Amino acid sequence: MNYPNLKTPVAILNAALKKENSARDFYATLAARCRQDFVRDLLYRLQNEEEKHASLIRNMLARIAAGHDPA
Repeated sequence: MNYPNLKTPVAILNAALKKENSARDFYATLAARCRQDFVRDLLYRLQNEEEKHASLIRNMLARIAAGHDPA
């Protein structure tokens, strides 16, 4: 895939955040519909993992906004 508009760290991180939020919502929706406990539990764990990723990205964006090196 080619992403020509993603040229800055902020643009890249914002695109990644959007994907993480979308994945989180996807897993949450599936978990709410699922009737098998073990599958639902997995979907909720995946939802939680996506939220962790989103949190990392938000923290990185905050560091950049504050003028810090994101590393």
